[in-house]
Amino acid sequence: MNFNYSTITRTLTVFGAKMTHIFNNVGVGEIEELLINAKFKEATWRR
Repeated sequence: MNFNYSTITRTLTVFGAKMTHIFNNVGVGEIEELLINAKFKEATWRR
């Protein structure tokens, strides 16, 4: 998983294998928690 954080718009974009997760209005301290959240969503995603 790769991620990109924009300090101007405070947007975190996480690029996963199955989907792209976009989180708005994110503080710097929240990045690690949201990465774990995105990994959990990827692991439990069903087609």
